[in-house]
Amino acid sequence: MNLIFHEQSILLYQMNENSYRLPEAHELENISFTDSQIKIQDAARVAYINTAQDIATDSGLKLLNLRMALNILPTESIPTIIYAQQIIYYQVNNRFCSKCGTPTSLNSEEKWLTCIKCKRDIYPKISPAMIVAVIKDDQLLMAQANHYAPEMWSILAGFSEVGENLEETVAREVMEEVGISIKNIRYWGSQYWPFPNSLMIGFVADYASGEIVLDTTEMRVAGFYRKDELPGRPSTNLSIASKMIDAFIDGKLTSC
Repeated sequence: MNLIFHEQSILLYQMNENSYRLPEAHELENISFTDSQIKIQDAARVAYINTAQDIATDSGLKLLNLRMALNILPTESIPTIIYAQQIIYYQVNNRFCSKCGTPTSLNSEEKWLTCIKCKRDIYPKISPAMIVAVIKDDQLLMAQANHYAPEMWSILAGFSEVGENLEETVAREVMEEVGISIKNIRYWGSQYWPFPNSLMIGFVADYASGEIVLDTTEMRVAGFYRKDELPGRPSTNLSIASKMIDAFIDGKLTSC
Protein backbone atom coordinates (compact mmCIF):
# COMPACT_ATOMS: atom_id res chain seq x y z
CA MET A 1 0.00 0.00 0.00
CA ASN A 2 1.48 3.35 -1.09
CA LEU A 3 -0.01 6.28 0.81
CA ILE A 4 1.27 9.62 -0.48
CA PHE A 5 -0.20 12.86 0.91
CA HIS A 6 -0.06 16.60 0.40
CA GLU A 7 -1.80 18.61 3.13
CA GLN A 8 -5.28 17.01 3.31
CA SER A 9 -5.18 15.38 -0.08
CA ILE A 10 -4.09 11.88 -1.08
CA LEU A 11 -2.31 10.87 -4.28
CA LEU A 12 -4.35 8.44 -6.38
CA TYR A 13 -4.05 6.91 -9.83
CA GLN A 14 -6.97 7.90 -12.03
CA MET A 15 -8.06 4.96 -14.18
CA ASN A 16 -10.95 6.80 -15.83
CA GLU A 17 -13.17 9.81 -15.17
CA ASN A 18 -14.76 8.44 -12.00
CA SER A 19 -12.46 5.58 -10.98
CA TYR A 20 -9.37 5.82 -8.76
CA ARG A 21 -7.01 3.49 -6.93
CA LEU A 22 -3.92 3.78 -4.74
CA PRO A 23 -0.76 4.13 -6.85
CA GLU A 24 1.71 1.33 -7.39
CA ALA A 25 5.42 1.71 -6.61
CA HIS A 26 6.58 2.02 -10.24
CA GLU A 27 4.14 4.89 -10.81
CA LEU A 28 5.88 6.97 -8.14
CA GLU A 29 9.42 6.82 -9.56
CA ASN A 30 9.45 10.41 -10.88
CA ILE A 31 7.96 12.07 -7.79
CA SER A 32 9.97 13.71 -5.02
CA PHE A 33 8.64 13.14 -1.52
CA THR A 34 9.63 12.74 2.12
CA ASP A 35 9.05 9.35 3.72
CA SER A 36 7.47 9.01 7.15
CA GLN A 37 9.89 8.34 10.00
CA ILE A 38 7.27 6.32 11.86
CA LYS A 39 6.26 2.90 10.60
CA ILE A 40 2.58 2.70 9.77
CA GLN A 41 0.91 -0.67 10.23
CA ASP A 42 -0.20 -2.35 6.99
CA ALA A 43 1.40 0.41 4.87
CA ALA A 44 4.42 -0.31 2.66
CA ARG A 45 5.15 3.39 2.21
CA VAL A 46 3.79 6.59 3.73
CA ALA A 47 5.16 9.85 2.35
CA TYR A 48 4.51 13.54 1.94
CA ILE A 49 4.77 15.62 -1.24
CA ASN A 50 6.16 19.06 -0.46
CA THR A 51 4.62 20.69 -3.50
CA ALA A 52 1.83 19.55 -5.80
CA GLN A 53 3.81 20.87 -8.76
CA ASP A 54 6.00 17.75 -8.56
CA ILE A 55 3.21 15.71 -10.17
CA ALA A 56 3.26 15.53 -13.95
CA THR A 57 -0.16 16.18 -15.46
CA ASP A 58 0.23 13.26 -17.90
CA SER A 59 1.23 10.68 -15.27
CA GLY A 60 -2.29 9.55 -14.41
CA LEU A 61 -1.65 10.56 -10.80
CA LYS A 62 -3.91 13.09 -9.15
CA LEU A 63 -4.18 14.62 -5.69
CA LEU A 64 -7.74 14.12 -4.47
CA ASN A 65 -9.24 15.80 -1.44
CA LEU A 66 -9.26 13.24 1.37
CA ARG A 67 -12.97 13.82 2.08
CA MET A 68 -13.77 12.79 -1.49
CA ALA A 69 -11.30 9.92 -1.40
CA LEU A 70 -12.95 8.37 1.66
CA ASN A 71 -16.09 7.86 -0.42
CA ILE A 72 -14.36 5.84 -3.13
CA LEU A 73 -11.48 3.93 -1.52
CA PRO A 74 -12.01 0.43 -0.03
CA THR A 75 -13.71 0.66 3.36
CA GLU A 76 -11.25 -1.73 5.00
CA SER A 77 -8.33 0.58 4.14
CA ILE A 78 -9.87 3.77 5.56
CA PRO A 79 -8.57 3.46 9.17
CA THR A 80 -4.99 2.96 7.95
CA ILE A 81 -5.29 5.85 5.49
CA ILE A 82 -6.61 8.24 8.16
CA TYR A 83 -3.93 7.21 10.64
CA ALA A 84 -1.16 7.51 8.06
CA GLN A 85 -2.29 10.97 6.90
CA GLN A 86 -2.41 12.23 10.48
CA ILE A 87 1.04 10.85 11.34
CA ILE A 88 2.75 12.29 8.26
CA TYR A 89 0.96 15.63 8.75
CA TYR A 90 2.10 15.62 12.39
CA GLN A 91 5.72 15.03 11.37
CA VAL A 92 5.70 17.71 8.67
CA ASN A 93 4.30 20.29 11.10
CA ASN A 94 6.60 19.42 14.02
CA ARG A 95 10.04 19.46 12.45
CA PHE A 96 11.18 21.93 15.14
CA CYS A 97 10.51 22.21 18.86
CA SER A 98 7.93 24.92 19.57
CA LYS A 99 9.72 25.78 22.85
CA CYS A 100 13.37 26.17 21.81
CA GLY A 101 13.39 25.84 18.02
CA THR A 102 15.68 22.79 17.97
CA PRO A 103 15.04 20.15 15.25
CA THR A 104 13.03 17.12 16.34
CA SER A 105 13.72 13.43 15.80
CA LEU A 106 12.15 10.11 16.73
CA ASN A 107 12.16 9.26 20.43
CA SER A 108 13.83 6.11 21.78
CA GLU A 109 10.68 4.07 21.13
CA GLU A 110 10.54 5.39 17.54
CA LYS A 111 6.86 6.20 17.99
CA TRP A 112 6.73 9.97 18.58
CA LEU A 113 8.90 12.98 17.84
CA THR A 114 11.14 14.38 20.55
CA CYS A 115 13.19 17.56 20.92
CA ILE A 116 16.92 16.86 20.65
CA LYS A 117 17.69 19.61 23.18
CA CYS A 118 14.69 19.66 25.57
CA LYS A 119 14.32 15.86 25.50
CA ARG A 120 10.53 16.26 25.64
CA ASP A 121 8.19 14.19 23.52
CA ILE A 122 5.94 16.08 21.10
CA TYR A 123 2.68 14.24 20.57
CA PRO A 124 0.23 14.57 17.68
CA LYS A 125 -2.40 17.23 18.25
CA ILE A 126 -5.93 15.96 18.82
CA SER A 127 -8.73 18.53 18.95
CA PRO A 128 -11.91 17.54 20.85
CA ALA A 129 -15.08 18.69 19.12
CA MET A 130 -18.75 18.04 19.77
CA ILE A 131 -21.40 17.21 17.20
CA VAL A 132 -25.05 17.22 18.19
CA ALA A 133 -28.38 16.02 16.86
CA VAL A 134 -31.01 18.42 18.24
CA ILE A 135 -34.49 16.88 18.26
CA LYS A 136 -37.76 18.84 18.34
CA ASP A 137 -40.74 16.47 18.44
CA ASP A 138 -40.26 14.43 15.24
CA GLN A 139 -37.85 16.89 13.60
CA LEU A 140 -34.05 17.13 13.39
CA LEU A 141 -32.09 20.39 13.34
CA MET A 142 -30.14 20.60 10.07
CA ALA A 143 -27.92 23.43 8.91
CA GLN A 144 -25.55 24.69 6.25
CA ALA A 145 -22.31 26.34 7.28
CA ASN A 146 -21.08 29.10 5.00
CA HIS A 147 -18.20 26.94 3.74
CA TYR A 148 -20.46 24.01 2.74
CA ALA A 149 -21.18 23.15 -0.86
CA PRO A 150 -24.77 24.09 -1.87
CA GLU A 151 -26.02 20.49 -1.65
CA MET A 152 -24.34 19.71 1.68
CA TRP A 153 -26.26 19.83 4.98
CA SER A 154 -25.34 18.47 8.39
CA ILE A 155 -26.03 18.68 12.11
CA LEU A 156 -24.25 21.24 14.29
CA ALA A 157 -20.64 20.80 15.40
CA GLY A 158 -17.94 22.85 17.06
CA PHE A 159 -14.63 22.68 18.91
CA SER A 160 -14.32 22.66 22.69
CA GLU A 161 -12.80 25.74 24.28
CA VAL A 162 -10.42 26.03 27.22
CA GLY A 163 -12.16 25.61 30.57
CA GLU A 164 -15.41 23.98 29.45
CA ASN A 165 -16.68 20.42 29.53
CA LEU A 166 -18.26 18.77 26.49
CA GLU A 167 -21.85 19.36 27.58
CA GLU A 168 -21.06 23.06 27.96
CA THR A 169 -19.54 23.02 24.48
CA VAL A 170 -22.74 21.51 23.06
CA ALA A 171 -25.02 24.11 24.67
CA ARG A 172 -22.74 27.03 23.78
CA GLU A 173 -22.25 26.06 20.14
CA VAL A 174 -26.00 25.55 19.56
CA MET A 175 -26.79 28.91 21.16
CA GLU A 176 -24.03 30.71 19.26
CA GLU A 177 -24.81 29.22 15.85
CA VAL A 178 -28.62 29.12 15.81
CA GLY A 179 -29.76 30.97 18.95
CA ILE A 180 -31.83 28.26 20.66
CA SER A 181 -31.62 26.58 24.06
CA ILE A 182 -31.40 22.82 24.44
CA LYS A 183 -31.86 20.29 27.26
CA ASN A 184 -31.34 16.58 28.04
CA ILE A 185 -27.87 16.46 26.51
CA ARG A 186 -26.73 12.81 26.29
CA TYR A 187 -23.76 11.02 24.79
CA TRP A 188 -24.24 9.08 21.53
CA GLY A 189 -20.82 8.00 20.24
CA SER A 190 -17.48 9.21 18.94
CA GLN A 191 -15.23 9.14 15.88
CA TYR A 192 -11.74 10.32 15.02
CA TRP A 193 -11.97 12.64 12.02
CA PRO A 194 -8.86 14.01 10.25
CA PHE A 195 -10.28 17.43 9.33
CA PRO A 196 -7.97 18.68 10.55
CA ASN A 197 -7.35 16.44 13.62
CA SER A 198 -10.67 16.15 15.42
CA LEU A 199 -12.00 13.69 17.95
CA MET A 200 -15.72 14.09 17.25
CA ILE A 201 -17.90 13.38 20.30
CA GLY A 202 -21.53 12.90 19.34
CA PHE A 203 -24.48 13.98 21.47
CA VAL A 204 -28.25 14.00 21.21
CA ALA A 205 -30.18 16.89 22.78
CA ASP A 206 -33.77 18.08 22.93
CA TYR A 207 -35.01 21.49 21.87
CA ALA A 208 -35.90 23.60 24.93
CA SER A 209 -36.81 27.12 23.78
CA GLY A 210 -36.17 29.98 21.41
CA GLU A 211 -36.41 30.80 17.73
CA ILE A 212 -33.65 30.13 15.21
CA VAL A 213 -31.42 33.18 14.86
CA LEU A 214 -28.38 32.46 12.72
CA ASP A 215 -24.82 33.55 13.35
CA THR A 216 -24.39 34.68 9.76
CA THR A 217 -20.62 34.78 10.03
CA GLU A 218 -20.69 30.96 10.25
CA MET A 219 -24.11 29.72 9.14
CA ARG A 220 -26.01 30.08 5.87
CA VAL A 221 -29.33 28.50 6.84
CA ALA A 222 -30.79 26.17 9.49
CA GLY A 223 -34.13 24.61 10.32
CA PHE A 224 -35.98 21.64 11.80
CA TYR A 225 -36.93 18.87 9.36
CA ARG A 226 -38.85 15.59 9.51
CA LYS A 227 -37.08 12.47 8.27
CA ASP A 228 -38.96 12.54 4.97
CA GLU A 229 -38.00 16.15 4.19
CA LEU A 230 -34.30 16.35 5.05
CA PRO A 231 -32.76 18.99 2.74
CA GLY A 232 -29.36 17.36 2.17
CA ARG A 233 -26.58 15.19 3.56
CA PRO A 234 -22.93 15.42 4.76
CA SER A 235 -20.19 15.01 2.15
CA THR A 236 -19.37 11.43 3.18
CA ASN A 237 -21.48 8.64 4.62
CA LEU A 238 -18.52 7.52 6.75
CA SER A 239 -18.80 10.55 9.03
CA ILE A 240 -20.40 10.42 12.47
CA ALA A 241 -22.75 13.18 11.26
CA SER A 242 -24.08 10.91 8.52
CA LYS A 243 -24.42 7.98 10.93
CA MET A 244 -26.39 10.10 13.41
CA ILE A 245 -28.69 11.33 10.65
CA ASP A 246 -29.26 7.70 9.60
CA ALA A 247 -30.11 6.85 13.21
CA PHE A 248 -32.68 9.65 13.24
CA ILE A 249 -34.22 8.37 10.00
CA ASP A 250 -34.40 4.86 11.49
CA GLY A 251 -36.20 6.18 14.58
CA LYS A 252 -33.26 5.55 16.92
CA LEU A 253 -32.82 9.21 17.84
CA THR A 254 -35.83 10.56 19.69
CA SER A 255 -36.53 13.18 22.34
CA CYS A 256 -36.63 12.19 26.01
